[in-house]
Amino acid sequence: MSSNSTSMEWGPGGRWRAVGLAVLFGVLGLRGVSVAQDAEIEFFSSAFLPQSVTIDAGGTVAFTWVAGLHTLTSGTPTGAPGTLDEPGAIFQATLSSGSPSFSFTFSAFAGTTVHFHDALNPIQIGTIEILGDDLTFTVSVLDNVFEPELLEIFEGDTVRWEHEPMEMLHTVTSGASSDPADNPGALFNEISSDSSPIFEYLFADAGLFPYHCIPHEGLGMLGTIVVQDRFIRGDGNRDGGITIADPISTLDHLFGGVPTLCADAHDANDDGNVDIGDVIYVLSYVFSGGPAPLAPFPDEGPDRTGDALRCGN
Repeated sequence: MSSNSTSMEWGPGGRWRAVGLAVLFGVLGLRGVSVAQDAEIEFFSSAFLPQSVTIDAGGTVAFTWVAGLHTLTSGTPTGAPGTLDEPGAIFQATLSSGSPSFSFTFSAFAGTTVHFHDALNPIQIGTIEILGDDLTFTVSVLDNVFEPELLEIFEGDTVRWEHEPMEMLHTVTSGASSDPADNPGALFNEISSDSSPIFEYLFADAGLFPYHCIPHEGLGMLGTIVVQDRFIRGDGNRDGGITIADPISTLDHLFGGVPTLCADAHDANDDGNVDIGDVIYVLSYVFSGGPAPLAPFPDEGPDRTGDALRCGN
């Protein structure tokens, strides 16, 4: 057997272990692990596209030269000193054939909007919206339904129920039904009407939260809020940091059948899948100076990308 091979042990419950972890370190010689940019804005002769982008907190925007000469400048041409709109307060860079790209990571601007422009052609103003960690989602109360009936959010997010004008009286009542066994109203029980059209509730904990309208539950006026855990990307064992134990926990999940309640945490390269590429990515980061995981990292946070991975029950 060559020095690069390995054997496997199957312990109690089919738990997988690799004997000879040197094989894991062998993959550190592999390169070409890429980090997808959150947004790209291209600069043409006299304009840039798209003019507006939205990214997650901690996301990166790549500004790319296509033609012309540009002085990429944060803020607006007449922005007030001491504000985010002050020209060049956050970044300034030349984009040309000799300097065709510039990237900026927005790690300290959650929940804000950053403007930018080309100082050599200031007629166009661009906008970068950086999402905050905590968001508010709207559920419409209308026609004897909650729309959407199923909503997925994260810990710390708020749901806002909005009553449609001229709609009949409803309630927004926690619990699967008004049956006492479902503990109705334990979390919230609010009237939704023309006189009380708005109700907001902050979901501080992860879990599954069904709710209903008392007068119309028999007509199927039911809803569910799924609240996911916040997590650190790459922290597969959920201990609050990234070490060699995390790629081992991912291998346990992939090959040993060990279940996980947070597949998203194992998706270190944020490609929407949990596979051997995530193991290689974390090992490269820990031992070879490879790129760090994308947000949420290094602190806990949400992953609002549209993949199928989840974190929580």
